[in-house]
Amino acid sequence: MRIQKRVLPTLLVSAFAALSAPAFGQQFSNVYVFGDSLSDAGYFKPVLAAAGVPASLNLGRFTTVPGPVWSELVSSYYGATPNPSNVSGGNIFAQGGARVATNSSATPPGAAQRPVSTQITEYLARGSGAADPNALYAIWAGANDVIQTFQGIGAGVIPPDQASGIIQGAAVAEIQQIGRLQAAGARNVMVFGLPNIGATPAFLSLGAANAAAATQLSAGFNTALFAGLATAGIRVIPVDAFALLSEIRANPTAYGFTNITTPACGPFPPFSSSSDALYCPASVWATPTANLTYAFADGIHPTTGAHAIIAQFAESMIDGPTGYSMLAEAPLASRRLHIRAVADASLNAQLAKQGEWNVFITGASGDFTIDAKGPAGGLDGTNKGYTVGVGVHASEAFSIGAAIGHSEFDGSFGNNRGGYDSTENTLSVFASMRVGGFWGTGVLSISDIDFRNIRRNVALGAATRSTDASTNGSNSSASLSIGYDFAFGSLFIGPWGGVQSQNVDVSSFEEANGSSINLRIGSQKRRSEVWRLGARAYYFMGNWTPFVSVTADRERRDDARFVTATPLSLISTGNSYDVMAYRGDTDSVTWLAGIHGRLHEKIGLSLSYYNVGSRSGIKEDGIAGVLSYKF
Repeated sequence: MRIQKRVLPTLLVSAFAALSAPAFGQQFSNVYVFGDSLSDAGYFKPVLAAAGVPASLNLGRFTTVPGPVWSELVSSYYGATPNPSNVSGGNIFAQGGARVATNSSATPPGAAQRPVSTQITEYLARGSGAADPNALYAIWAGANDVIQTFQGIGAGVIPPDQASGIIQGAAVAEIQQIGRLQAAGARNVMVFGLPNIGATPAFLSLGAANAAAATQLSAGFNTALFAGLATAGIRVIPVDAFALLSEIRANPTAYGFTNITTPACGPFPPFSSSSDALYCPASVWATPTANLTYAFADGIHPTTGAHAIIAQFAESMIDGPTGYSMLAEAPLASRRLHIRAVADASLNAQLAKQGEWNVFITGASGDFTIDAKGPAGGLDGTNKGYTVGVGVHASEAFSIGAAIGHSEFDGSFGNNRGGYDSTENTLSVFASMRVGGFWGTGVLSISDIDFRNIRRNVALGAATRSTDASTNGSNSSASLSIGYDFAFGSLFIGPWGGVQSQNVDVSSFEEANGSSINLRIGSQKRRSEVWRLGARAYYFMGNWTPFVSVTADRERRDDARFVTATPLSLISTGNSYDVMAYRGDTDSVTWLAGIHGRLHEKIGLSLSYYNVGSRSGIKEDGIAGVLSYKF
């Protein structure tokens, strides 16, 4: 049973556009899927062709034609080829009828028995036993174990008191198969829980008692699966399909469905005499839009519209933490803006007479944008802030001072995925020195950060879920710049270099108001150490001194970073998982241009513009002004 991505009767094109959507920054090297008919992307097409089904009908998936199913949509979303494994280049190993580790009574005659255990063996054989650590893996299994156990009870071949043990055994077997993948090197494994099988049309038609029994078996499988994974210390990306289907049942119209109790597919003689999702062309649909407005194609399997919601739901489990990783990126840009303003103010102190004090106020504004084609839709943000401080030319060579700054960041995740606001209060001390042509500037800063209005939007068919959250954080930094200016009359040119380190911490938080998409996001640490080397030039023109600087920068703390998340609907099972955080380019080039001057003997003014470029998919630039008064 499955439910998928982008549904809305008026947005059918959007549902299929996901098949050709660009990968978001190629977050994964590939996508591999294992399971049953809920994930089958067309494994039985050769069987149907041999049986005489016209190829022009494009049958072969267990859904309304032409699909796609969730596994195809997620594969395409992350840039992989959405083909079944028996097609060249296909990596969707799922086969209709498959159980977790035992043979299935639902496998068509003449077709190979390929439980999930065999599917994983087939995949590992391709790589001589090794799994690609950079790929995404997905497993959705257990539905046929529940269904066939239930059928065995009805047929009198399985005692009712053995049902729970059989289902527990299937969950243990799936845990073992997940362990095989991870032991072979797989790091990103998405595991689906069963939906409420008792809520499907097939089981609802059997009466309340039988539906309740199937619900109990589904829930028991999920508990054994997720609790068992946590107990075994196996970290996976858990997808709570049970909670999702329950929410759709509670308010189907919100998701674009008009029918969640009867199948969309009618009989397709001579191949099927009743509703069967494997034989479901448009000619047998209950209505012309049943593929989108009905939740179930037959008694068990989802329609195209339902599959679209499942894909969106699964993607949100990855995109959410990835997007939130950018909460720790934006403070780096805010601090760079603050340090540039303070450095300009320290220069004004250095230009004062020995023993002379100056007070100053700075204003700064900048943009920090991560391309929307990047992971989780990128970030579009604006920094604004001001700083007030005081400095003194303490000796012939040294100036010192202190400042208090306040900045605000207004950020939006790309593609209408949400965003957040933050405010930061910063305390800085600074010092500058000059001996002949040699100069140096240092700035030490600490701050607290308040992250507010953290929001995430997730489209699930016709519905859009929106979460709310807030948290806090901090940033401590140290910046040192040194250089030498060679004099050529009123023109000064010289090399300079420096290092700027930052330690950003973001506290954990929990989302609210998003129901089954709610996540708990663990605390984050972002460490940055940028080394730069370049040159600067300035020219004395009476009261005004224009200047320009350029440096080549390299981030030395560019290790992979991860964000930990836990679905709140599964918080009791302890299934937390790690998703790789956003990771920008290591190298960049910073340009700075501006002018220092005096409006009056005691009043100084500095204006500057900076641009951090040569980084793929990132834009960072801004302006700063300093007004100072000497006394």
